[in-house]
Amino acid sequence: MGRGGVRAGLPATRPGRSTGRRSGARVRAATGAVLLLAVVAGCTGGGSGAGPGPLGQSGSPSAAPTTSPPAPAARLAVSPRDGTEGYSVLKPVVVTARAGTLTSVSVRNADGRPVRGSLNAARTSWSSAEPLGYGRTYSVAAVATNADGKPTQADATFSTVEPRTFTLPYLSPSPGSTVGVGQPVSVSFDEPIADKAAAERALRVTTTPAVQGSWHWFSDQLVHWRPPTYWRPGTKVTVTAKVYGVHVGDDVYGQQDVSTSFAIGRSKIATIDDRTKRMVVRIDGKAVRTIPVAMGKDEQIVVDGKVINYLTQSGPHIVTEKYPKKKMSSASYGVTDKDNPNYYEEEIPLAVRISPDGEFVHSAPWSVAAQGVRNVSHGCVNISPDNARWFYDRFSFGDVVDIRNTGRLLPKAPGYNEWGIPWAEWKAGSALS
Repeated sequence: MGRGGVRAGLPATRPGRSTGRRSGARVRAATGAVLLLAVVAGCTGGGSGAGPGPLGQSGSPSAAPTTSPPAPAARLAVSPRDGTEGYSVLKPVVVTARAGTLTSVSVRNADGRPVRGSLNAARTSWSSAEPLGYGRTYSVAAVATNADGKPTQADATFSTVEPRTFTLPYLSPSPGSTVGVGQPVSVSFDEPIADKAAAERALRVTTTPAVQGSWHWFSDQLVHWRPPTYWRPGTKVTVTAKVYGVHVGDDVYGQQDVSTSFAIGRSKIATIDDRTKRMVVRIDGKAVRTIPVAMGKDEQIVVDGKVINYLTQSGPHIVTEKYPKKKMSSASYGVTDKDNPNYYEEEIPLAVRISPDGEFVHSAPWSVAAQGVRNVSHGCVNISPDNARWFYDRFSFGDVVDIRNTGRLLPKAPGYNEWGIPWAEWKAGSALS
C-alpha cells in the first residue's frame, strides 16, 4: 500500500494526543473567533463601543449632575420712604415686591393700632384702605419671598402732617328733612377759609333728577349752593363735604367728612304785591287763597344816629323759622323808650320768620281793618287770625314769600335775597368760576 492510502485511512488524531501543527491551527481559529466576537460586539453595543459597566451602567464615565443658579432675591419698596415727615393723611401706604411675592405686611401707628389694607391678586402689591391720622407716626414691616422661598424684609417709619388747626363744616338743611322749593344748600365753616377753591372742590351736591347749580361764597366761612331757578318738587338732594385731609390754606385742614340728605317738597309760593295789598298763595302752581295784608308803614325814625326804616323789603323771602308764639320787641332794633309811639313788646301768635331782619308773616287781629287797605306795621306782614292759622299750617322751611313793589329791596346777602341774585352773578361767586 502506498503512503497515500495509509494516510487517508487513518484517523486525524489519536485519542489523548495532538500533533503540534494541528494544535496551533486550533488555537489560531479560536483566537480568530474571539476577535470576530469582539468586532460584532463593537457594532451592536453603546456608542462608546464598550461593554456593560458595573451595576448595569454603561462602561463610559457618568455625566456630571445639573444644578440651577439661585433665584434673585426679592426686592421691596415702601411708599412713603423711611423717615418721611408731613405725609398726607389721604395718600395710601403702598408696599410693592419685585422678583417675589409678599408674605406679610404690617402698618401700625404709635399705639399699635393696625392700618387696614389689601393685597392684589398677584400678591405683589399692598395698599392701605383707610385714611391715616393727623400728626401720627407709623411703622411699616414687610416680608417678601423669592422663587426659592428665601425671605427679604423691609422696615420703614414715617409721620403724617400736623395741622395748625382744623375746620368743621356745618351743613343745612338737616338730614331727613323736607324743605320748600326756595331752600338753598348752606355750608358754614367754623374757621375762615383762605383757599376757597380747595374747600369748594371738597363739596359736592348730587340730585335726583339731575339739577344744574353752583356755589356762591358770601364770606370766608359761608358758602351756599342753589339751582338757577327754584327747585323742582320731589327732588332728592345729597350734600357731601369730604374735607378730611384737605388743606384749605393757612395750615388749616378739614376735621372730618360730613353729609346730609333731604327732599324738596311741594311748591308753595306766596306772592305779595304792595300795590294791591294782597297775598296770592300758589301751591304746585295753582292759586288756592288770596289774603289781605298790611305791611310796613312808609316811615323812618332815627335812634342814636341809626336810621330805622319800617318799609317791608321787596324780594323773594325764604321761610326759616316758625313759632306758635314769638316775643317781639322794638328793643331789637334800638327803640327802648316806652314813651316812644314805636315802642312795643308783645307775644305774637302764629309767627313765620321770612328774613334775618325780623320780618315775619303773623296773626295781627289789631290791624284787620287796615289789611288790604294800608300799611301800618313795623315791617312785618300782618294777616287776620284765620288766615294766619291757615298760612302757619301750610308754610314751612324753604317755602317762598315773594314781596314786590314796596320801594325797598332786600340786600343780596345769605338768608335774604339769594334768589334775587342774577344767575351769572351767582355763579361768579364760586371760587372755581
